[in-house]
Amino acid sequence: MTQSLIPLVVRRTINASQDRIFDAFSSAASMTSWFTPNPDITVEALEYDFFETGCFKLRYAMPDGRHPVVAGVFERIDRPRLIVMTWIWQAPDPLENVPMKVTFRFLEEAGGTEVVIFHEGIPTDIACTIHADGWEGTLTQFEAFLAKEFDR
Repeated sequence: MTQSLIPLVVRRTINASQDRIFDAFSSAASMTSWFTPNPDITVEALEYDFFETGCFKLRYAMPDGRHPVVAGVFERIDRPRLIVMTWIWQAPDPLENVPMKVTFRFLEEAGGTEVVIFHEGIPTDIACTIHADGWEGTLTQFEAFLAKEFDR
């Protein structure tokens, strides 16, 4: 086990404007359409109050029947560039009650927006790998969601 908490950074340039990307985070209906690491995992918003100091609680339905829940508070929202939120898995998750923080930055670039996810407070190397894979998968689902939205 690692002695200190591990920071994780995941980045991807997505072919969409800052505004479009930010808007996809701003409602429960939008988030539950794509905020999952895998298309076989669904997500339900039990609570989603998208404003500073607002709370969120998301429940995932895993193919093996588990239903992990993550919850937190939106600490900072700066449209269309930044979202900062606490990130705490709930029981019976192995990381239950470990306080973490996730920052989403949306940086304008030629040809799209770079999405930078900075996940702080991960307690182990294994948890870091699991979260890295989860964020990479989530960004893949996000790109697919945006592509469908543009096709409408």
